[in-house]
Amino acid sequence: MRVTVLSVSALSALSALAVLSACATTPRQQCEFPLRSELANVRDEIRASELLLKRGFRLEPVTEPYGLHFCIWPNDAVVPCTNEEDGPMFDKFPINERAEMAKLETLRLEKARIEAALAACAVQFPE
Repeated sequence: MRVTVLSVSALSALSALAVLSACATTPRQQCEFPLRSELANVRDEIRASELLLKRGFRLEPVTEPYGLHFCIWPNDAVVPCTNEEDGPMFDKFPINERAEMAKLETLRLEKARIEAALAACAVQFPE
């Protein structure tokens, strides 16, 4: 016998999805609802991946507040800063550009797949 264990957050997400999809009133809305949520997540991941490639490094919150770190200005500029400045501080880490580009391509393919599924919902359930 195989037992699948889901985390509390996964169960919460599944139950929230079930409740919200039940609120979708038309068959088309029920078809599109999970896809729209998934598409929003993929778009967010694409933006994050594009930003990583643009910067050439990733930023992680500091674990030790002392010393030279990096802060993000409102215009997304990354500048050196110390613990004397307000706001979150980060450390820079190099990225594997080739792996990040492959990830971005996979995300773009996933976005196209979701958009095609949304179009199929529109064909299957015209309003």
